[in-house]
Amino acid sequence: MQIDDGIPAFELPDQTGRTRSFAGLKGAHGLVLFVYARDNTSG
Repeated sequence: MQIDDGIPAFELPDQTGRTRSFAGLKGAHGLVLFVYARDNTSG
C-alpha cells in the first residue's frame, strides 16, 4: 500500500463470530482504521 491508496475490500469475524466488512462499517458514525507496516520489515 502507498499513501492515499484506497482500503481494499475485506471481511473479518468480530468478537461474536459475525462476519463484518469494511463497506458495512464505514458510514455516518465514522470509522478509524489503523494500518501499519508488518513487524520486522524495512517498510
